[in-house]
Amino acid sequence: MRFKEGQVWRCLNDACGAQLTVTASGELDEGGNPRCCCGSLMKMPYEQPRIRFSDDSQEVRKLLQQLAAALD
Repeated sequence: MRFKEGQVWRCLNDACGAQLTVTASGELDEGGNPRCCCGSLMKMPYEQPRIRFSDDSQEVRKLLQQLAAALD
């Protein structure tokens, strides 16, 4: 598992509630998600995908806005 600086990981155990913020990028040797000090798995919180406009073309922007409106 690759860790990137700034990522936030949360413990899945509600009784624990630990959270960590990655301060230096790196990799976990054994792969998979990290484990908390309580032994539970940790996961990054879900963030809903957002549409970002990387092209200034008005036509492309218009089509993406129509697609976003249709999905809502």
